[in-house]
Amino acid sequence: MDSLGGLLLRISVLLYGSFGVLALLPGITEPEFIRRCVQAHNTQRSRITPPAVSARSMSWDNELAKGARDRARNCKASHHPGLAHFGHPPFGWLGENIWLGAPFSAFSVENAIHRWNKEGVYSLKNNNNCSRSCGHYAQLMWSTSFKMGCAVNVCSKGIENYSTHPESTIFVCNYGDTGQVRGVTPYIAGVACSGCGSEICRDNVCRYDWFPGWDYGPPSSAPSTSYWLTNLGLCLLGVCWHFYVTH
Repeated sequence: MDSLGGLLLRISVLLYGSFGVLALLPGITEPEFIRRCVQAHNTQRSRITPPAVSARSMSWDNELAKGARDRARNCKASHHPGLAHFGHPPFGWLGENIWLGAPFSAFSVENAIHRWNKEGVYSLKNNNNCSRSCGHYAQLMWSTSFKMGCAVNVCSKGIENYSTHPESTIFVCNYGDTGQVRGVTPYIAGVACSGCGSEICRDNVCRYDWFPGWDYGPPSSAPSTSYWLTNLGLCLLGVCWHFYVTH
C-alpha cells in the first residue's frame, strides 16, 4: 500500500473510532443518498404487478426530507400522529413509511425499500383487504404520490418500543400525496402508462424531468381528483384491483 493510501486508511479508522456510525450516516442533501432513494422507489414502482395505468415517477422534495429527518431523530417506532394533516404545499395530506433495524450495517436504502415492497404478497386484490399488514407497500405503490423525501438516523439510546441496541437505526420516507386511504386501491391495474396523458412513459411509469428542490411536474395535487373519479368509475365497472391500506 502506498503512503497516501495508508494515510487515508488511518484517517478513516480514526474517524470511525471517534464517531462510530455517525461518520457514515448520509445527510438529506447528499446527492448519492438522494439518487439511491429516488431510484429504489422508482425501480419498485416500475416493476409493479399487475402493471399500473398511471403510476407516477417519484422525485425528491427537500421539505419532505426535512420532515423525515425530524421524525427519524425522534427515535420512536411509530408514525407521526399528525403527519396526514401537515399543510406542506402543494400537498394537503402526507404519507410516511418507516424501516427499523440494528445494527447500522443492516441498513441500506435498497434493502429497506425492498422490505416494504415484499408486503405486496399480503395484499388480497380481490376482496379489498390484506392478510397481514401491507400499508408500507400501498404507500410505496400509491399511484398519485410523486414527491418524496427520506432520512436515516442511528439512535444510540435505542428506539422506543423497538430496541435498546446502541446502533438502532431508523429510516423514514415522507410522501406527497399520501397513500394511506383505507379501502382505496393504490393504483389502477391495466396497460402500463396508458393513463399518463401528456407525461412521458418510461420504465412503466409516468415521468417528468426533475431536480432536487425543484418540481417540473404539476404544481399541486389536483390530478388526484381526476384519478379518484376515474378510479371510482372503473371500480363501478368492476375492473379495478382493491387493497386495504393499514399499518
